[in-house]
Amino acid sequence: MKLRAIRLAQVLAFMLVPQGGRAEIPKEKGYLVQEIRGGLYWLTDGAYGTIFLVHSTGVIAVDPLPTLGPRYLQAISEVTDKPITHVIYSHEHTDHIGAAHLFPKNAIFIAQKEAAAILARRADPRRPVPKVTFEQSYTVKAGGQTLTLEYKGINHELGNIFIYAPRQKVLMLVDVVYPGFMPYKNLGIAEDVQGYIRAHTEALAYDFDVFVGGHVSRLGTREDVQTAAQFVNELRSTANAVLGALDFPSYIKTHPAKDKWDLHNEYEKELVETCYAKLLPVWSPRLADSQTYLRDNCWAMIEAEIVELSPRQ
Repeated sequence: MKLRAIRLAQVLAFMLVPQGGRAEIPKEKGYLVQEIRGGLYWLTDGAYGTIFLVHSTGVIAVDPLPTLGPRYLQAISEVTDKPITHVIYSHEHTDHIGAAHLFPKNAIFIAQKEAAAILARRADPRRPVPKVTFEQSYTVKAGGQTLTLEYKGINHELGNIFIYAPRQKVLMLVDVVYPGFMPYKNLGIAEDVQGYIRAHTEALAYDFDVFVGGHVSRLGTREDVQTAAQFVNELRSTANAVLGALDFPSYIKTHPAKDKWDLHNEYEKELVETCYAKLLPVWSPRLADSQTYLRDNCWAMIEAEIVELSPRQ
């Protein structure tokens, strides 16, 4: 009876959170666990989200979220009593894997080689250094289930990987696309904006219809990733336009008495406000929280155009 009740609750949860719908997080638990399909589950607290995959003899867990901590293990126990056999890190950031120390020590911990090297330098007991690493690709096969891990170069961070469930047609890429929402400030604190832009195209090369971004209160769709790609390309075009309309030497001429070091900050503020004013009317109806994060994203793209990005062909 207990298992039947759990299954019924899972079915009801799926009905309540269709693709594109925001999750209602049960207050008494602080998280929602929902089967996407074929033994692949989405787990979210409304701000962070991840997946775990149940196979015939155990569970492959992705990103031990510190916002959930032991509740991640509790969520798995609601679905199955099978042991956790694998733990996959999407990248090394503590806000996504900071509860890894709570997971079974005998599980196989996996990360991309660059992420593992960073973790070795961090020496953080909350984030055990993985025993299994890879450079470009690694396939986890266990109990009739498969996850493909691929690294295509730096994007959000060095070592941030694409996690793909081919049978379920689900793609996870953390801190790049925020389904239905404006990206977090400074393009999700992207370490490499050129790689961040490229990652949208790389994501769309996969055959998926459900997307997991690691944040926000809902699952994504292929259309969400297409929308995010459109936004980031329009953001780049707008950054180019505002830089082309007002260069720093011209700005200096209109403010001759000002200290140039301080003046550059004022120049950037003006560029950001122009970018924000151009994009907000277009994107606030399409991406939630645009008023909160758009200015920061304008600044990040403008700075990247000045110091990082290759010229557009």
